[in-house]
Amino acid sequence: MTLVASWTGAQASALRVALRLTMDELAARIGGMSPRGVAKWEHQPDVVPSMVSQRDLDYILSAASPDEQARFAILIQELAQPVPQNGLTDRQVVRATDLVVTLTPTGSSFAKPTSDTLSWFEQNLRNQYTADNLLGPRALMPLMTEYVGTIESMQQNANGAVLARLLRIGAGYAEFTGWLHQDAGDIRGATAWATRALEWAQGGMDDRMTSFVMMRRAAAALTARHGAYAVRFAQSAQRFDSPETGRIRIIAAVTEAHGHAIAGDGGESDRALDTAAGLLEKYNGEILDGDPTADRYCELGLYTKIARAKCVLELGRGNEAVDAFTDVIGSLPADYHRDRGQYLGSLAQAHILAEQPESAAAAAEEAYGIAIATGSTRTLKDLRRTMPSGLAPWSHIPGVGRFCAMLAAVEPEIGGS
Repeated sequence: MTLVASWTGAQASALRVALRLTMDELAARIGGMSPRGVAKWEHQPDVVPSMVSQRDLDYILSAASPDEQARFAILIQELAQPVPQNGLTDRQVVRATDLVVTLTPTGSSFAKPTSDTLSWFEQNLRNQYTADNLLGPRALMPLMTEYVGTIESMQQNANGAVLARLLRIGAGYAEFTGWLHQDAGDIRGATAWATRALEWAQGGMDDRMTSFVMMRRAAAALTARHGAYAVRFAQSAQRFDSPETGRIRIIAAVTEAHGHAIAGDGGESDRALDTAAGLLEKYNGEILDGDPTADRYCELGLYTKIARAKCVLELGRGNEAVDAFTDVIGSLPADYHRDRGQYLGSLAQAHILAEQPESAAAAAEEAYGIAIATGSTRTLKDLRRTMPSGLAPWSHIPGVGRFCAMLAAVEPEIGGS
């Protein structure tokens, strides 16, 4: 077993990853520790936990299974490895298990990159997916722009297989940078980055990344409620038929279905959902090496359930939407608190369509409680937008009236996201 002389935030975070625990779950095993305290370890990898926490971490490690201890040993070894310097300038690196944030990279001039350098860039992109969950898009956008500049500089002096690999790597970084812009509300910037990602993916003859970029363009069209655009981009994302593109085609098929639903075409939406189900059965959502969907989507069986529920709600099929969202909520992992609140709000809308006002008010009230507890402005906004008018015909029912009064009393500014 690997022994830790003095725990740091990075090592504690490595233990959490090795045990496959959420921050809430690790906090529950440490006396007097809150999830916020565990998050601090993730953000400040050099911080030294209290002696009480150190004793609890010692015990947790000693009680771990052999596989968990082996994973911890690997992660600790990775923490000790320096970032490859061939072709890279000096920089400050913050390490926290699977999170690596590089500060002040530069894109000046580079020697021919080695395989280790390219492998580091590939791993680092996956680390940034984790960083996005912790830090949000605005913290990462400047950093990702610098990374893309660095990779583009490397491309200038490369050729052959190295250039092809750099184009593929660059496509991944450009796509993720585009997603950050989309998540921050900069649709124009997101489109520009997606265009660059698509160009590099095609230059690197990377069918999988080409499909992924087109699928993400389809998702952006859904956000803008351009159903026809979403359908076209999603169909384009499905044209590469290979095991490597299997997961992307599943996600693209349900995205196409949602686009059809927005356009009001229920028959085509059902057909696309059936296509997604067939692909899921064929490929079982398997994640192959280098898959850009890894760490960015929930388990695909659940993902397709959520997509189907959204489609039938969009199409106004009340009873079917009630059953679909009830199934989704029952399938959510225990730590998906904010998502549970969001889908309870959708269930409330489905109950309204099915003319079940008391059930709608009950689901909406539960969604409200979760939104307040988690600081979810999005769920509260959705409830304010849909519930008062939707429940208005039944305002005389006590439960309905109580919920509407409760919703009207909440401060508009409350919540986080």
